[in-house]
Amino acid sequence: MKNKRRIILILILLLLLSCAAAGAWFYKKDWCYIAQFPSTTNNQAMFYTIETRGKLIVVDGGWAEEAEYVKAVIRERGGHVDAWILTHPHLDHIGAFNAVMTDPDGITVDRIYTQEMDFESYRDRAHAWDREDVFEDFYEIISGLNNVEYLHNGDSMELFGLKVEVFNAYDKEITNAVTEDIYNDGSLMFKITKSKESMLFCADVGVTMSDTIIEEYGDKLKCDYIQMGHHGNGGLSEKFYRMTSPKAAFFDAPDWLMNPKDGSTYTTPQNREIMESQGARIYAYDTAPNQIRLR
Repeated sequence: MKNKRRIILILILLLLLSCAAAGAWFYKKDWCYIAQFPSTTNNQAMFYTIETRGKLIVVDGGWAEEAEYVKAVIRERGGHVDAWILTHPHLDHIGAFNAVMTDPDGITVDRIYTQEMDFESYRDRAHAWDREDVFEDFYEIISGLNNVEYLHNGDSMELFGLKVEVFNAYDKEITNAVTEDIYNDGSLMFKITKSKESMLFCADVGVTMSDTIIEEYGDKLKCDYIQMGHHGNGGLSEKFYRMTSPKAAFFDAPDWLMNPKDGSTYTTPQNREIMESQGARIYAYDTAPNQIRLR
């Protein structure tokens, strides 16, 4: 009888251990990791990966000169991109994408998400720094693909267990009426939410759009993590940043932009102070790659 009880207890213990192991495996598999990568050109750029449920999401990618670095990061994660989100057609955001798609070297991409762009408006309103040729290359690449999905202001979708909400995207009537900097201010701004935490990606949206976005989305801007608008230089208004109230802020900026010399007009230090005054931890290229786990 004692042996029988002992066997039953052992079986119960083994069952509990198996359940615990299975639960731990499932919990780990359901984790979402977001990583910020530095620019290998010592310049401002934007390159993130989001890993969740065995899927890989890439956000932008940086300069064309960084294409090999981007490929290496993707290969380390299996060589396949399940979704590539492209915020706007500036060379420090889509240059690497253009280069990778021109010469993928074994890299494969399932879906591409970007904003719907009006070519004529972009061409007519382009500034010298906008590099119309980069946009033309991007436009030509995505026009020839059948796996591109265009996102619009107010869109909401589920992506591998993550909720994605779009708070800003280029709109000919709205963006053209509010700003002269349509390349930056027409950037995709989107919020990714897991079960308990969220991260807001602001791309290069600037201060001119702040009130418009606040008026439309208000409390929805609150987040746990934030990617600072326009690398933390210029970017969105203080009111906007205080409404987000995150516990960590990502500046896509090297040291020369994070700690500019006296007399500089860069506003990165002021925006850093705004975020630190709310208790936010600061991430920038000096410590990158920087990774957080979204719960």
